[in-house]
Amino acid sequence: MLRFVINKQEFSKKISVAAQAVGSKTVDPILQCLLFKPENDSIKVFSTDMQTFVVAKLDVNEFDGSDSFAVDAKLLEEIVKNIDEDEIVLEYNLGKLNVRSGKTAFNLTTYSNPEKFPPLEFEKTGINFEIETSILSEMIDKVIFCASTETAMRALNGVYWEIKDKFLRLVASDGYRLALVEQKVDVEAEIDFIISLKSMKELQNMLSGADEPVVKITCDNKKMAINSGDITVITRVVEEVFPDYKRVLPKAFKTRITFNKSEFLEALKRNMIIAKRGNDKVRLEITDNSMILTSQSPEFGEVREELNIEKEGEDLIINFNPRFLNEAVKNVDEEEIVFNFVDELSPMQVNSKDVGGYLYIVLPVRA
Repeated sequence: MLRFVINKQEFSKKISVAAQAVGSKTVDPILQCLLFKPENDSIKVFSTDMQTFVVAKLDVNEFDGSDSFAVDAKLLEEIVKNIDEDEIVLEYNLGKLNVRSGKTAFNLTTYSNPEKFPPLEFEKTGINFEIETSILSEMIDKVIFCASTETAMRALNGVYWEIKDKFLRLVASDGYRLALVEQKVDVEAEIDFIISLKSMKELQNMLSGADEPVVKITCDNKKMAINSGDITVITRVVEEVFPDYKRVLPKAFKTRITFNKSEFLEALKRNMIIAKRGNDKVRLEITDNSMILTSQSPEFGEVREELNIEKEGEDLIINFNPRFLNEAVKNVDEEEIVFNFVDELSPMQVNSKDVGGYLYIVLPVRA
């Protein structure tokens, strides 16, 4: 038997983070469950897809009983989201879970063998450091969209973490573009590893709802743990080698242009109206003081926009996927954007005027 009372907002927050780690395609029903377990004078919720583990401590004033139970994660999450009252009572006994709030009551079937839930194995060894929650969250946001969504590309279907020279660097690439962001951290050791895209999205979800101003990170060559208050996410590293990202960073440029971020995004947005109905391509024609953006569709027509720029170097005509440009420029914080070109066939670098801690590399498309 186990009984406890909890605030809806607290409960919903914790189980929504835990439910993210539940396996969507699994032959083992226990991996679709949340495990509730009394432990060290508190109740903890566990979830896993065998790649990522989530442990969340519930903020309950008191509880009765010592039994553990496992219940379908998505079912419980949906129930809690649709409860109107602020207080929820959960009572587990003999395989049944009663969830009550106000005049609403659910009587749920639980998993018959909660002891089969995979054990959490994590030694708190390796590299330890802290980073501001908002900074790490922003770093992930700036690179995650570049990671490949192809699960077969295991080395690129995630984000590369590199701790070196007292910097934390996150890098993601899908083979056509690359994003790199870095932040100074107080750690002497060096390590690098890949975290899968699914696990990165779970970390992103946790950080977006985190109340703590600082997160604690522990990592070794097999696992990484991020702790924020009552929630810890532990994820296995991907056993692949990330390509040498430094090889694709341009060493010298023959053309550099500076322009206004907002004006460019507005012009690009209008180009995308035609581009997505055509060959999904935008042509940049760069001359002394202007950049002309054009997109065409054999069936719908064409669009032309001209922007004022500052240019150093040679004139250039080059083509890009407009979505790649849009996502890159949107993630640069400053209003002055710099495009750095090698030539019409080589990767182009996007950054702010002072470069800062964020770079974006995108391959052009052929005319």
